[in-house]
Amino acid sequence: LGVACLLFPLLSAASEAEERFLIMELMDRYGVVHDFGTPEQYADLFTEDGEIATGKGRPAIVKGRQALIQQAQRDHERFGAPPGPDGEFSSIMRHVISNRVVSLTGPASAEGSSYVITLINDREEGPQMLSISRYLDSYVKAGGRWKISRREIVLESGNQALGRKYGFIR
Repeated sequence: LGVACLLFPLLSAASEAEERFLIMELMDRYGVVHDFGTPEQYADLFTEDGEIATGKGRPAIVKGRQALIQQAQRDHERFGAPPGPDGEFSSIMRHVISNRVVSLTGPASAEGSSYVITLINDREEGPQMLSISRYLDSYVKAGGRWKISRREIVLESGNQALGRKYGFIR
């Protein structure tokens, strides 16, 4: 019994670290799936009613699985690159995610933030930085998997000329 009492806090700490690791892996997977995955794989990163907002505390501009799939399809149409030698989809965009911080808020809920640098492989100028932003996220564990329930994209700096060229700025 004494050994069990000593191990329980260690197991709890390990479980918390494992849960935070799984969420950080989800944060990284978002960038890879956004740039290389299918629209369905993109929507799978979110809860069924998952949403995206542009700005802290702002209303969602994309909400629900079908809207997430449609958003990913639009991105594929706008930013798709010729398929690679393996025939898989590729994008001219790369989402580089870093400085991930996660806080568990309950047994099946968490909040997190990360930095994202969005690069574009411009056909004329080569690789260019489009923006520096932050993702402010809420997560839910559903069916044994962590998913994004809400993502707020906070733009901190952007390349105005590149944004206009690729339709981010009208």
